Amino acid sequence: MWMTALPLLLSCAGSPATDSPRRDPRPIEARGEPAKTVVVIVVDTVSRRMLGPWQKEWDTTPNLDGFYADSTVLADTQSVRGLTSVAVSSISSGVYPRIHGVRNNRDWGSPRTPILSEMFQDAGYTTLGYASNTCQFIDRGIDERVCTWDVEDSDGYTGQAERDQALVTQLSASLQAHPSDEKLFVWLHLINPHDPFIAVQQWYDEFHPDTYTGELEPDNSQQLDQWTIQQHPLTDEDLREIDAVYASQLRETDRQLGDLFAALQDAGRWDDSVVMVTADHGEELGEHDSYFFHGCSAYQPVMQVTTAIRAPGRLPQGQWIDTPVSATDLAPTVADLAGIGWVDYRDGETLVDELDAGSLAERPAYFERALATAGVVSDGHRYILDLNSGFDECKPYDLAGGSFPGDYEELYDHASDSEEYLNLAEQQPEELDKLRKLTCEWVTSDVWISQDADRTAPMVATCKDVLGISADTGGDGGDGGGGCSTVGGLGGALAALLGALLGLSRRR
Repeated sequence: MWMTALPLLLSCAGSPATDSPRRDPRPIEARGEPAKTVVVIVVDTVSRRMLGPWQKEWDTTPNLDGFYADSTVLADTQSVRGLTSVAVSSISSGVYPRIHGVRNNRDWGSPRTPILSEMFQDAGYTTLGYASNTCQFIDRGIDERVCTWDVEDSDGYTGQAERDQALVTQLSASLQAHPSDEKLFVWLHLINPHDPFIAVQQWYDEFHPDTYTGELEPDNSQQLDQWTIQQHPLTDEDLREIDAVYASQLRETDRQLGDLFAALQDAGRWDDSVVMVTADHGEELGEHDSYFFHGCSAYQPVMQVTTAIRAPGRLPQGQWIDTPVSATDLAPTVADLAGIGWVDYRDGETLVDELDAGSLAERPAYFERALATAGVVSDGHRYILDLNSGFDECKPYDLAGGSFPGDYEELYDHASDSEEYLNLAEQQPEELDKLRKLTCEWVTSDVWISQDADRTAPMVATCKDVLGISADTGGDGGDGGGGCSTVGGLGGALAALLGALLGLSRRR
């Protein structure tokens, strides 16, 4: 019976939603003197453990380390998803994917909600957009646009580091060209470090002078795909090799960031500025199931990144915060710090007053991995609910017709297992139940917008069953993303069936 019921459930939605329903504004009042210069830097795919504060062997980020010492550091920033377009949409808009509507890297569109560049342009800033990845985010609210993404136009660049360098060089010159009293907003997205893992030889030779004798080829994505699918066992030598290659990429990006920081100083824009450096998501470098990428993972190596905000006179300098925050908090915080406030809806919170006071209240940080996976970081744990409906955009498992290994429900205790290897779902049933309900309250609290609206239906139906929510026939609150009214009409029977089939058993 369930083999016929599930396709019916999946096919109930109508045409995909094209616009997010209008939500009541959650304004932030503009306050203080507007910052003259606001810079948001997103570095792609940054493994937190390879950054200077956590990397004890190699000097990977000397320039960022100096920036951290002069900033407020949000050391545990939780990404909303391990895919760039989805994650950057939340960083730039302050809302979760279910609302901004970008659900995979093939959407090739920016959020349906306002983004920072538009807000600063409306506030009278000249806006500069420079990107070597996700160039759609510099198509809105941008006065000066430079993109070096090879999918769009290669322009002869030979690799990621070279494309990033071209951006930093051109942006540095532009900073000098604009009058020093002109208000500027800068959006910069660098792609390195990122697969293909191509060593930057200068730094690789410094980090890894020994000869590697194994079979791993970090720059061979096809090999990494196969090793991941096969869960090929990795030796200590293999792991050191991939770490060294990745570290060399990160060290080169850090050098480029140092050049940009110097350019801001030379242009007289360093002192009265708000500069944020963050990452869209992290990277697995063999940690879980010999995995080398990010799109499949919902674990700490991918979901946990670091954000630093330097805002002299506006935020404490040299402050370190370990309390988890959501990436949706970043845009409201930047807008508030810069003095322009906020006029539209937001999921995230401005953290300015709490950071100024030196501590943060802990709030749940929600995330997703594909349309049939959701979870939360809260109370020192990560909870993951994964229906495994077979719709994941999940390199490389999609190539083999499989899915990322894991359980239907997973629970990790960060106090004893910070890297999330030991699933405690059976050992901590009370914590599991609490975070399951917290996740499902989030899932069902709003419509899930998606170009593939059908695919949100199982998650919504399952969560309604978890919470004991009666089915309805309306199109409000979590009905499948703009057109799955039939889900409600199917009622509790299919939801209960889905929960019974999936909710109590191991997923694979």
